[in-house]
Amino acid sequence: MPVLRPRRFLPTVLMILAAFFVITQPQKAATAVNHAVEGIQTIAQALTTFTNGLG
Repeated sequence: MPVLRPRRFLPTVLMILAAFFVITQPQKAATAVNHAVEGIQTIAQALTTFTNGLG
């Protein structure tokens, strides 16, 4: 009997769930991606401000 390996199983399940979410609710998926990108941009701007203040 094969043993399930969490390192392969979990990412596969997460990708399947993400694809299902994108297919069934594309508007909500697009909104979630936009919010994630805005969050990353905010963090990048904060780090830039911080590093500029050091020197």
